[in-house]
Amino acid sequence: MSDASLEQLYAALHDDVESLLIADEHCFSVPPVRELRVVSNRVDVAERMQLAGLDCSLNDFELGEYQGIRRIYYRVSKEKPLVHHCINQALALLPPGGELVLSGEKGDGIKTYYDKARALVGAEKSLKKLKGNAFLGRIVKQSEPSGLLDDSDYCSLRPITDSPAPGLFSKPGVYGWQKIDRGSALLIEALQALKPDPERVQTLLDLGCGYGYLSVLAHQLLPQTRIVATDNNAAAIAACQQNFAEHAIKGEVVAADCAQGIEQSFDCVLCNPPFHKGFDVHGDLTRLFLERAAERLKPGGRALFVVNQFIALEQKAEGLFARSERVLEGQGFKVLLLHGH
Repeated sequence: MSDASLEQLYAALHDDVESLLIADEHCFSVPPVRELRVVSNRVDVAERMQLAGLDCSLNDFELGEYQGIRRIYYRVSKEKPLVHHCINQALALLPPGGELVLSGEKGDGIKTYYDKARALVGAEKSLKKLKGNAFLGRIVKQSEPSGLLDDSDYCSLRPITDSPAPGLFSKPGVYGWQKIDRGSALLIEALQALKPDPERVQTLLDLGCGYGYLSVLAHQLLPQTRIVATDNNAAAIAACQQNFAEHAIKGEVVAADCAQGIEQSFDCVLCNPPFHKGFDVHGDLTRLFLERAAERLKPGGRALFVVNQFIALEQKAEGLFARSERVLEGQGFKVLLLHGH
């Protein structure tokens, strides 16, 4: 895995406590510095930075605690509201003469992001094309921001319209935050058709929970089941915690990298796994999620996975489970029931 934009950003870093790196999921490697401060919204990224000895906080990119910062570095994210939120936060935090350094590919919208951010603080243009399609731009703050970029009210949780569960909340920064994922809806349809016995499903793991759709709908079907929902995204954790509170779900929401650190075993696992991280469309996470599901299942437990039909989940699950069966398919997705050993 390589990212020219990230490489160029790392090459530009100042190694001191007055510098801050905004590290989204694309920061798969550790920068070659040790005094730099880091903030990340991803559990795996934060843990990687901390293991390398860096001062790294995990939150949903709230930068208010970072007083005294003079330089901020950011490889732009995939989602526009998140990018706008981070730029707004950075420009507000920096003192006059402070510097925001942005990097990204042309296809990521880096040139537009850079021009909008530069205009807000009256900075001269300093945007360079470097390796491949990677660009790196420096913004020296000349004045307080004249306005804010539209971040879709990034920090606010809001109800999803047309939800099958009233009071289902989400926010920008969560994958598919404005909608009901078709695959997840199909998984719930399969769960309902299986008519699980509440006596046999006393504990349930929502692996990669997002804002908690699977947990909320499973709770409607199994109201006495204890549910543990987990995700590695700070925005998803915040939204899912809100939904657990709204629906009085018995259980907890845990920030973890693919259930790492969760020791409990479960009668049932529900999962709609991602299949890539960040801008990398080649990395396959499905096998890892299958492995973690198999590890967390009680003997004789069952897992329901939903994936795109082109993903060979049956083959990936071989050896991890006693058997697998396709129980439902539609709209380009398939749901597999995986039986634990």
